[in-house]
Amino acid sequence: MTYLLAQALETNRTDSFFLVIVAFMFLIFLFRAGLAYPRYKRSIYPHLYENYLVDYFYKMNVFMDPSKSGLMKKLVGYHRLVYANLTDKEGKLCAQIVTLIHGKGLLSLAYINSNGKLSGSDQGSWYVSRNEDGKEKRYKIENPGPYLKEYLKHLAQVSENKKVDSAIAVNDSCDISDVKSVFKIIPYSKIEETVKASDCGYGLNEAEIDALFEKLGGKIDHK
Repeated sequence: MTYLLAQALETNRTDSFFLVIVAFMFLIFLFRAGLAYPRYKRSIYPHLYENYLVDYFYKMNVFMDPSKSGLMKKLVGYHRLVYANLTDKEGKLCAQIVTLIHGKGLLSLAYINSNGKLSGSDQGSWYVSRNEDGKEKRYKIENPGPYLKEYLKHLAQVSENKKVDSAIAVNDSCDISDVKSVFKIIPYSKIEETVKASDCGYGLNEAEIDALFEKLGGKIDHK
């Protein structure tokens, strides 16, 4: 009897210790999520994922696979998201691109998280101007157009010259009246509308979507 009681107490201590560890890890998860939330709100991600904590943060930072989105599933069904950070020879980030592979083709978006008035054309640098502490400040930024054009060539090679829809997406707070580009420029709030309208004129089944995803560097557990 004494032995059984001691065994039960030991089991309870083990279970309690396990629960404490789980609770501690969950608090760390929530703390990290809280720190990252302001940056998330200003980014493209709220327009690609259904919610912050589960659909975005958990998949991006814990599961380490943000290629499937609850929001995109509602809009286009089975899909994969592929992210590409394009850098120069020195490793400086020049452009960020997200490509949606779905049943009606591919949609590639170069995105800019800057705020302010954008200016520029197809050639040369772009600039962003904004008021800071009562003074007008102007900053030079990379022109996403040439990088998106190069990435589309890469997509053409990988997809065997399939048509790819494309656009440049910018923060809703940006004024784009002084920007001239061969690419359509959309605010983040128009991404869902753009996704719904994306139709490249051919169909892709789930196996073909996954195959393209892997060719673009995505990893799938085939177990």
